[in-house]
Amino acid sequence: MVLRLVRPADKELLARGFARLSPHSRYLRFFTPKSALTDDELRYLTECDHLRHLAIGATTADEHDGLGVARFIALDGEPGVADAAIAVIDDMHGKGLGSLLFERLVAAARERGITRVRCDVLGSNTAMQEFLRAHPGARTTRVEAGVVTVETPLPPLTETRESGMYELLRQVARGSIAARAKP
Repeated sequence: MVLRLVRPADKELLARGFARLSPHSRYLRFFTPKSALTDDELRYLTECDHLRHLAIGATTADEHDGLGVARFIALDGEPGVADAAIAVIDDMHGKGLGSLLFERLVAAARERGITRVRCDVLGSNTAMQEFLRAHPGARTTRVEAGVVTVETPLPPLTETRESGMYELLRQVARGSIAARAKP
């Protein structure tokens, strides 16, 4: 499995991943029956600025199939708050992929100044509500027209400068040692 930022070239990959979602999973994610993503939706979902709109995708090792996506979009007029969403193909439900994507999304959001995420979840999507409420400080802020809004404060960034990997990367950045890609 590969986790990486979603790129504009991922439109077909995202469409293939969407096709692997059951109609029920699509409904839970988009709040309406949906059989395909439009070209405009694919553009919107893949052409992210990686600052205010960031998406992290999970793919198979060969990057042929999409397995899941987590994204946040910073909210205008609410500094430090972003809307967040996760979608994972049905075959990967219950295997920890959603948690892994959310963990990486939280880290990326904190690096970009986001301190809280807000998630709109269908009232019938109790699994996602439980997932969100498992995070410290999560609270329901609104219930309206069958949609539950859960807001979660994000933990502060932690420094891990004691790790060997951090020291190695610091030396590479200083030019003390050279790093090269495998041929």
